[in-house]
Amino acid sequence: MKKCPECGNPSYDGAPICGNCGYEFPKPKVVAPKREDIFQKEPKEKKSSSNDDVLSIIKDNKLLIGAILLITLIVIGGIVLMGNNNSKSSSESSSPIIQSNDLVEYDSGDFKFKYPSTWQQVNGSDSDHENAIFFVNEDNVTIEFYNITSDANSLKDITQDRISYAQEKGDAVELVETITLDGRNSSNILFENADGDYTRYVSMFSDGKLYVFKVMGSSQNSVSSDDVNIAISSADIV
Repeated sequence: MKKCPECGNPSYDGAPICGNCGYEFPKPKVVAPKREDIFQKEPKEKKSSSNDDVLSIIKDNKLLIGAILLITLIVIGGIVLMGNNNSKSSSESSSPIIQSNDLVEYDSGDFKFKYPSTWQQVNGSDSDHENAIFFVNEDNVTIEFYNITSDANSLKDITQDRISYAQEKGDAVELVETITLDGRNSSNILFENADGDYTRYVSMFSDGKLYVFKVMGSSQNSVSSDDVNIAISSADIV
């Protein structure tokens, strides 16, 4: 509260005039606040070098970086190993399973062929061809070889007679083709027998003599396996 200097009437501090006599109170002086320097320089922050940042990151993440490097090495090693295995598999698949030093030669005087040493020569019987020899391979496929004198005029006639005879027994013809053995045209015939097994005939004909491989197995693949084909392809009429 303040008092009017003229009449002494009390008035509130912010009253512009006295409510009793109308005296105008002088306006209070406004004291300007102390000016602050808006251009005052702020302290500079110390910048860390990029090298320090990198070192700090490495130190803080040593385990993570080590794990990433280990995984990367494992992946690279796996890729290299797979590449070696693929190239090895490709090389193995392109070369014969049976090497030359694993072959045994059969020689009847006028005919030769080589067969795998894993084959076993067994006692067999063929009422139509008493001089036939028999082998059994690791897949239990029987390979019979025989030769006979024939009065046929050509290999074509022999092939047709064999097909007719097989069909009379109820066998189904799966394949008939001409192949080359020992530089000569030869026939390759595959039958599915009435009992579900398969018989393959590979025949060579020269100077009235017929040389025959008769292969018997439970599937097409078994009678046309790599070891059987290697033996057949080595056939040589002396």
